[in-house]
Formats: sequence, C-alpha cells, structure tokens
Amino acid sequence: MSPNRILELKERLFEYVQRNGPILPSEASKEFRSTNIFISALLSELASNKRIKISKAKIGGSPVYYCKEQESKLPDMLRNSIGQKPREALDLLREKKVLRDRDCLPFERVALRELMDFAIPVKLTINDTEELFWKWYIIEDTLAKDLIGKQLEQLYPTKESETEPIIEKEIIKEPEIKKEEIKIKETKVPEIKEKPKSKKKFLQEVLVDKKEEPTDFEKTVSIFLKKKEIKVLEKKILGKKEINFTVQVPSTLGDLSYFVKARHKKSSNEGDLLLAFTEGQNMKLPTIFVSSGDITKKANEYMTKNLKGMSFLKIK
Repeated sequence: MSPNRILELKERLFEYVQRNGPILPSEASKEFRSTNIFISALLSELASNKRIKISKAKIGGSPVYYCKEQESKLPDMLRNSIGQKPREALDLLREKKVLRDRDCLPFERVALRELMDFAIPVKLTINDTEELFWKWYIIEDTLAKDLIGKQLEQLYPTKESETEPIIEKEIIKEPEIKKEEIKIKETKVPEIKEKPKSKKKFLQEVLVDKKEEPTDFEKTVSIFLKKKEIKVLEKKILGKKEINFTVQVPSTLGDLSYFVKARHKKSSNEGDLLLAFTEGQNMKLPTIFVSSGDITKKANEYMTKNLKGMSFLKIK
C-alpha cells in the first residue's frame, strides 16, 4: 500500500469514526477489509494526533475510539465490559453528577478511581482537611462548581466567604484555604488568586487542560543517528512525535540506504511496525524503526517472523 493510499485510508477511517463512533478496531477492520493490527495502528495515530479520542477502559482487550461529540455514548458502550460494583458506581455518579469521596461506600471509592473515562477528580485542602470530589465527565464545569460549592457551604460554613472548587481536566490541584481565600498549593500548577464578588468572595473558575510537554524529539533523533554514524539524506517531519528519514548506513560493503521511521512513544505494537515497514517497502528500502520507548514482546516476535529486513533501535 502506497503512502497516499495509507493517508486516504486514514481519512476514510476518521470519517467512519465520525459516523459510527464509538467503535472497536475489529468493527473498522471488517468495514475496510483490513487486518485488525493495521486498523488499530491507524486509529492509534489518529488518537495520537488528537483527531479522535481513545478510552482507557477496554472491551475484550481493545480500547474504544470515538470523537469528542460522541462522549455521551461511551457509558452505554463500556458499561457491560466492567464489573458489577464499578457499574453501580458509574450509575451513581451519572445520577448525582458530583460525589464527595468520603461519603461514598468503600467499593464505590475504589471503583471511582478505576473509572478514569468517567470520573474526574477534584482535590481540595480546606482548613487543613483534605477533600476529594468526583465530577461526571461531561457535565458543565460551572454546574460541577456549583454542586461542590453547595456541599462545601454545609461542611465548612463561613460568614463572608464561600469556598469554590477548582474544576480540572486530567490534572489534580490542591488548594489551600486561609479564612477568606483559597490558594493552590505549590504543585506543578501556578497559584490562582481570588477575585472579590459583592458580599461573598469566589475564586474565578480555572480550567487546566493537560498540555503536551515541549519536545526536542527531532534534535534527539538527529543526535542519536549521528552517534550511530548514520548519515541523513532526507528528513520529513510528520508531527512533534513522528519523523521520517532517508539515511545511509555505513557497512563493509559501502553505504547502504535505509528508510527510518522515528516515533516518540512509550510502547510501540506490531501495528506501528507494520505501518513503518509498509512505508519502507513503498520506497523500496529496508526499514529501521527508531523509538524513544520500547516495542512490545509481541511486536518483536511479529517483526522477526513477518517483517524481513526490518530492525529496531531504541534511543538511549
């Protein structure tokens, strides 16, 4: 399959998820008459590029892929794949919208920590007392803020101030309260100062999105190849975490041309290797897969048996 065909298939796959999501890779592989490994790799790339989302919970060992506007369908699809106790906790959180961790039963507290697709943590420290709340993943932050605020009013009544939580996406912050103000403890998040409002003082709501750490991946790969005495002939940056190279590798027979696929990924599977190998085949070049992370044991076995001439190098 040529690179253009792969790009075309990726776009068709994206449109398929838009129409039918949430989906499993097996469903898409039947639709496109392709292998589950190959489709999973394409879906993983779409998720890595943030064009689609991927669930943390799995069905039969496979995550679910969906678009942001399909988030509300996720509970019904994943509900039967989780145990009875987590299902009960999921239903309770969906009904109540916000739960105080201390008020939950022990099994509910355990389950909420496992329901990472649906339960967003909000952690506070109030008058030296730690409080943890769980927010239903798709409700408006303003609603969650009001619901938590009402509970805090009853738990920690004050005369002239009202505690107001900081709703987060992904990152947990720990605010410190001093009488009439709430300040965030020194974590990795900047301090948020209060803003006065008429009779009561409220914290301005702060939404923190988990940001990708800035990467010097291109520079790291270039230095790595140079140390290996591999000469770069051509370079194509596909994204912050993916670069293609055409290189020359010294050997006793002279310089040999190779295609290099460099990925910034903790763990690569057989689908990732197959995609890279296919690109190398289209260029009529042997392939070297370079990664900042490891390849799975299954991927290594797959490469040895099926991807002849391909090699893997880990950046160290």
